[in-house]
Amino acid sequence: MKIKPGVTVSIIVSIDYQKEIVEIKNSIVHDVKGKRIVVAQTDPHISKTNINKEVYVTYLEKSEGKSVRYGFPAKIIELIKDFEIASQKKTQAIVLLQGGLREPYNLRMFYRHEPPSNSGIDIFVNGNKVSILDVSIDGASFSHNNICSLSTNEEVDIILVIGEKASQIGAKVVRIWKPENEKVKKDLEFVSIRFININGQTKKELGKKIWDNERDRHHKESDQQTT
Repeated sequence: MKIKPGVTVSIIVSIDYQKEIVEIKNSIVHDVKGKRIVVAQTDPHISKTNINKEVYVTYLEKSEGKSVRYGFPAKIIELIKDFEIASQKKTQAIVLLQGGLREPYNLRMFYRHEPPSNSGIDIFVNGNKVSILDVSIDGASFSHNNICSLSTNEEVDIILVIGEKASQIGAKVVRIWKPENEKVKKDLEFVSIRFININGQTKKELGKKIWDNERDRHHKESDQQTT
């Protein structure tokens, strides 16, 4: 079901990755024309300073008798002072431009991101670059070709590279496992680690990079659907 007038939405305006705080403003949909969505002004208000700001719009939908939350990226493109919702009745409103496809959505601060090869996120263990399987602001999973000897519960220093900035942080090995494929079992190992002393600034930068990568992925999927 596509979003339609009368649906209650939760607009994710910003995420503070350092404090793990999500700013959410609730609203209701007044009008939908293609990708242009008009929603009621929120309380507290979304101000003009947020024009062109990218947000994430989520809403609940019934699926097989259960409530499922869906969401999609959007941009605030206009504020309207006197949007007409009925004859002789006007109200303040916000105009959003949908920027990507909707998908099931679960807001988790420790969201596991599966980075593409050009994600701008790299991890080095004992000076060797490993292949990241997934990463969050809480930890990561990676594979390596037996380039380092690790044990469960071991604490290890790693280098986390975000963009062009490298930071040395501590991590704890929480799981080690081998692939099911016997042909590569001897040469490959999977490892999950939890960051144990990542500072607030690095956490914020990592969270932003993960969010930016996910946003870019949504945009590319949307472009592929329209071409």
